[in-house]
Amino acid sequence: MTREPPIWTLTATRLQARLRTGALSAEAVMAATLEHVARREGDLKAFSHVDAEGAMEAARQADRRLAQGAAPGPLHGIPVSVKDLIGVRGLPLTYASRVFEHDVAEDDVSAVARLRAAGAIPFAKSTTPEFGHKVLTDSPLVGVSRNPWDPALTCGGSSGGAGIAAAMGFGPLHVTSDGAGSGRIPAACCGVVGLKPTWGAVAHEATTDLFGSLTCLGQMARTVADVALLFNAMKGPDPRDPWSHGGSAGPVGLPDDPVAALSGLRFRLALRTNNDWVHPHVEARVRAAVEALAGAGAREVALPGPVRPDIASALVLMRAYQSARFGALIAAEGHRMDRTVRLGLDPANAISYERLRDAQRARTDMFREVERLLDGADVFITPTVAAPPPPVEQQADAPLVVDGVERGPLRQAWYPYTIPYNATGHPAISVPCGFTDAGLPVGIQIAGRWHDEARLLAVAAALEKLMPWADVWPAAAGHGQA
Repeated sequence: MTREPPIWTLTATRLQARLRTGALSAEAVMAATLEHVARREGDLKAFSHVDAEGAMEAARQADRRLAQGAAPGPLHGIPVSVKDLIGVRGLPLTYASRVFEHDVAEDDVSAVARLRAAGAIPFAKSTTPEFGHKVLTDSPLVGVSRNPWDPALTCGGSSGGAGIAAAMGFGPLHVTSDGAGSGRIPAACCGVVGLKPTWGAVAHEATTDLFGSLTCLGQMARTVADVALLFNAMKGPDPRDPWSHGGSAGPVGLPDDPVAALSGLRFRLALRTNNDWVHPHVEARVRAAVEALAGAGAREVALPGPVRPDIASALVLMRAYQSARFGALIAAEGHRMDRTVRLGLDPANAISYERLRDAQRARTDMFREVERLLDGADVFITPTVAAPPPPVEQQADAPLVVDGVERGPLRQAWYPYTIPYNATGHPAISVPCGFTDAGLPVGIQIAGRWHDEARLLAVAAALEKLMPWADVWPAAAGHGQA
């Protein structure tokens, strides 16, 4: 007799039909999710806040509406977590900062309002570093978030809590933000799927600088189908976000046979860009994934030249935006902030007009460079990060050290691949492509043309078929244990 899998292991796409027909109640799903979080989160610190009481009441209301004959939405009763940089009505909005530790969001941002309208139930705020300023998830307010595959290692960031939650089964769907790889990096570190959409595909009207921000609202889950489901529920124009006017509200579908759909796909591959070194296990797993694509009918085309984007200029733009938003707090509140927040936003490091002008020009060059890489190719493939996750003690301003050898500044040595697409607006997705010999996840990044999320998701779905990962769980999740 086959035993039913625990509810918390079910993907959103599997839950969808059962919830909409009433075969499974929203209350049962939420209760199972909250119980699993309570039993297994421990010191991983996936969440800064869990609204257990509110979530259970929302689930019961969803069940009542269904029983009364109301038409269920596409995400009826499905739990969703939201990063603690994003407003969810009635839940804390702390930015992982002691400065805002008592603040509560008065309204949902547009993307969260769309999720509620689709029937999803926001139940938790996922952890982030203070103001989301780095790719390591620790903060003075919440503490250190840890990798579910090895708690001595970082989960990545700044959407690190979402990465932990997706890997552990703490709900099937997770809303992220991505300003330099903040969704894709923890997806790679934690062995899940993370999508950074095209600028404006998902409205981000709540940002304080609509034209200067590099950040997109993204999606994270254990499977490609779940990421597509979440993206479809969040996407669409909003008059308050000018970038969203060029997008489409229409849903993105996956091919019935994503492996067959690879036939004729043209891809370019770069294992190194601004970095001179890649961990041998990362390189081997990415090469194996690319060989699997080629074996199914995709075709590699030659690079048009060296790939060396000006990622330092992207940092200038990001720091200018963060300074405009939070820099005024340094004088009065800096003593309560993360050390690297203080360094990055210190008025003594103010960016000159000249540097900002040059960074804007470099941003244009980066856009043209990505377009050149996609001229004659459908997608551009790299590792997501160059090495397995570093220790939780890693500092954002310290070099990456692997096996006792310094490999260079973290930005250049570990995650140079993710930064360009935040500056250029192109979509990119990180998907698992295996494990190191030490059992740590490896991620591969696939980037494409503006508003070509359908193609990225299709290629990701093909890799999921060719190199399955969703049934592999970290031991900390307790899946399969009595």
